[in-house]
Amino acid sequence: MTASQIPNRREFVARLAGTAAAIGIGAAAAPGVLDADEIRAMRAASAPGPTAKPDNSWLQGIKGAHAQIFDMPAPNGGFPLLHVRNYLQTYASAFEQRHPHVLAIVGLYGFTTPMAFNDAMWDKYRLGAASQVNDRVTKAAATRNVFASAAAGELLGAEARIDIPGDSSITALQAIGARFIVCNNAFNFWTARIGQATNQTPAAVRAEMEANMLPGMIIVPAMVIAMNQAQAEGASYMYLA
Repeated sequence: MTASQIPNRREFVARLAGTAAAIGIGAAAAPGVLDADEIRAMRAASAPGPTAKPDNSWLQGIKGAHAQIFDMPAPNGGFPLLHVRNYLQTYASAFEQRHPHVLAIVGLYGFTTPMAFNDAMWDKYRLGAASQVNDRVTKAAATRNVFASAAAGELLGAEARIDIPGDSSITALQAIGARFIVCNNAFNFWTARIGQATNQTPAAVRAEMEANMLPGMIIVPAMVIAMNQAQAEGASYMYLA
């Protein structure tokens, strides 16, 4: 990752303020300034939240395989998913190597956390507006998970700088062996923000959202740990811009 790819604190806080407004918290604070609501949300998100016993099944099979973990903090219209598709399909076409001999592990956190949830959650909690994702057809903030799936021969549903083939969708990639992991810390942050915006407890929001995760998603305690675990097992690393 280059220095230009690392979001600075001012930009990150500004985007979080925009997220807050998108899901109904209210007017955004000035970039780089944390108001009382921002501070409370930060504290709620950083406090120990619910977490299950770590499920390390996503690490199985890395040793002895061509394995790569993809660091995906921003959706960018689905362009990062195209890289994962190319990794898996090129191994298959050029080297005749497929799953389970080729593994792709995609880490969802930050502004890609909403990609782990179904259409009902995207509609109810305005996750498209919150994560700055537009629908390719309507050009408005997505009210469905435009990354989850696409019909055969169709494009991915997210608005992007280039057309992204539909076989870059999450379900299409899972069908050829991709694994998707979700950061528990990021999940807690989102549930704290949504709970604050909708006058619910973070625990209630989390329970609802866990029940509405896409099939095959695995929650990991922290993405920074998962990146370390994957590389310790022998996986290579790629940052998805």
